[in-house]
Amino acid sequence: MFELFKLAWDVFVLRDAARKGQLNWQVWVIAIGFVLFLYGTGLPVALLYEKHPQYKPLFIGTLALDGLVFIWFMIWGVRRYLRQIAAGKSSAAAPGESQ
Repeated sequence: MFELFKLAWDVFVLRDAARKGQLNWQVWVIAIGFVLFLYGTGLPVALLYEKHPQYKPLFIGTLALDGLVFIWFMIWGVRRYLRQIAAGKSSAAAPGESQ
């Protein structure tokens, strides 16, 4: 039951973001690329490590790389969000200043 509530909430948040202009095709492409990169690097290395434990350094290195990519992606997302807020405030303040 909780999963259904969570899915409904996700749809609501995505619709809200799309209406505010925060969710466009570029964001979708970057997000899908991010997920494919993480699955494309992490899953094969995890399966390889499961069958061949001698590849532990490769597994650890890939997890470190995926962690760095995740941190970069979160920083990018926060910076993009803050820029959109600043642009919204400046566009809302601009008409009031001209009067």
